[in-house]
Amino acid sequence: MNKALTWTIATTTGDTVTGYLPTWADDDPTATDVPPDQLPVSLADVSHRADFDGQLLAVHNPASPNGISEGTEERVLCGVLVCDPYAESPDPRVPVVNVAIVDDYWINHLDPDGLAEVVAKLRAQADRLDHEIRPQLVAARADWAARHTA
Repeated sequence: MNKALTWTIATTTGDTVTGYLPTWADDDPTATDVPPDQLPVSLADVSHRADFDGQLLAVHNPASPNGISEGTEERVLCGVLVCDPYAESPDPRVPVVNVAIVDDYWINHLDPDGLAEVVAKLRAQADRLDHEIRPQLVAARADWAARHTA
């Protein structure tokens, strides 16, 4: 049987708080010599996280510093599996997924059903792009090539 992983925060006065450290967490929040008055802050900072990559796509940012829409490659649909056991609000006190649509546009605090809903909507949109929009694009390009003169 595997021993459960734990983290511990120990104060300079010998007080300790220990909690479960999930195997998927990238970091261990263990700390020592924490001043007792900083223990609540240290607990509030406990965050179990596992980042995941998204897809690299060319996107345009109309709000570029020079005011010209510039193309750049950005990761889309990347995110993090996260659990903040001492968070002020209850949503992130259990593992949730936060998904970055692109840049700083996020869908946060997705439980398994919420994530399934997002996946279904993305799948439906991908199917629409593939089965409806792509054929329209092919037809529009063929029509354009046949009728447009430069």
